Amino acid sequence: MNKTGTQRLETHRLILRRYRLEDAEDMFSNWASDPEVTRFLTWPPHKSIDVTRFVLNDWIAKYDDGRFFHWAIELKETGSVIGDIAVTILHEETDAAELGYCMDKAFWGRGIMPEAIRAVTDYLFDVAGLNRVEASHDVNNPKSGRAMEKAGLKLEGVHRAYGRNNLGICDVVIRALTKSDREQQPAREKAPVTVRFAREEDLERVNELRRQVNDLHVEGRPETFRPGFNDALRDYLFVIHKDPQKEIVVAEQEGKVCGFAVLNHISKPENPFKFADDFLDIDEFGVDEKSRRQGVAGEMVRFIREWAKEQGFKRVELNMWSFNRGALAFYEAAGFETYRRYMEIKL
Repeated sequence: MNKTGTQRLETHRLILRRYRLEDAEDMFSNWASDPEVTRFLTWPPHKSIDVTRFVLNDWIAKYDDGRFFHWAIELKETGSVIGDIAVTILHEETDAAELGYCMDKAFWGRGIMPEAIRAVTDYLFDVAGLNRVEASHDVNNPKSGRAMEKAGLKLEGVHRAYGRNNLGICDVVIRALTKSDREQQPAREKAPVTVRFAREEDLERVNELRRQVNDLHVEGRPETFRPGFNDALRDYLFVIHKDPQKEIVVAEQEGKVCGFAVLNHISKPENPFKFADDFLDIDEFGVDEKSRRQGVAGEMVRFIREWAKEQGFKRVELNMWSFNRGALAFYEAAGFETYRRYMEIKL
C-alpha cells in the first residue's frame, strides 16, 4: 500500500477533508450527541462538546501518519460538516481496510453516504493502493447495508454473534469490494486529453484551478498558507504568462481546461560549493478535482518531458509539501525521484 493518508476528495455534493478543531460544534450537534445516530455504533453519544473537542484533537494529531484515513463530510451547499467516514481498521499485511461511517439523520435516505463511500473506496484503491475495502453493519440496521450496496460493496455473508455495539452483541453483515471486482466492472470511457501551451483566454480558468491547489495547501499547512485567493495571486498568473523564462501548460478534456502546470527555466551560476546548473522547474501543477484519475496528470508530465528534451534540458525538477501524499505517489509513479529533503522541528 501507499501511505498517502487523508487527502481532500470532492464529489458532486460533498467535500471530504481533514477535520479542523472548529468542526467540533457541527460534529457535536449534527450527529455525535444524537443517540439515534449512535444506536448501532460502538461509541456512546457525546455528553458535551468538550468530549467532541478531545476526540478531534486526537484525530488531528494523527494526520501526519500516512496510514491514518479519516474524513469529515462537508456538504458543499451549506459548508456544514454533516458526517464522518474513516478507515477504522487497516490490515497492512493484506492491503485491506475496514470502513466506518455515520451522519446527521436529517440527511439519511438522500444518497449522500453512498456518494461518500464511493469517493473513499476509489481513493483507497487508486491512490492508497489497497486491494480490498470492506464494511459491516448490525443485521438489525439494514439502512446501513443499503448505503454499502449502493456504493458497490458486495454481500459476503453474516457472522453470527460477531460484533458488539451500543445495543450489545450482534450478528454482523459483511460487505466488501476488491480490486479485481472493480477491474471486472465496465470501465468508464475516458475522454481524450489534449495538452498544449496556454493562451491568454485560458488564464481565468487556470486561476480557478490554482485556487483549488491553494485551498489544498491551506488545508494541509494552515500555519503557512493564507486562506482565500486574493487579487495578487490571481494577477500574478498574467505576469507569468508574459515572462520569457516561464511557460504555462494546460490540459483539455472535452473542450475544457482541466489541468495546468507552470514551468520555469532556472539557471544557477557556478559557486565555490556547486557547479553551474540549468534545469526546468515545475513551479505549479494541478488537475481539476473532477478530472483526477482520468490520465490528465500523466499526459501533462509526458508533454513536459518531451518539450524539455527538445529544449535541451537535462532534467526536470519540482518540489512538493510532504502532507500531499497522494501527489507524492503520483510523482513517483511518473518517474520522479526524491534527491533532497527539507526537514523541521516544530517548537
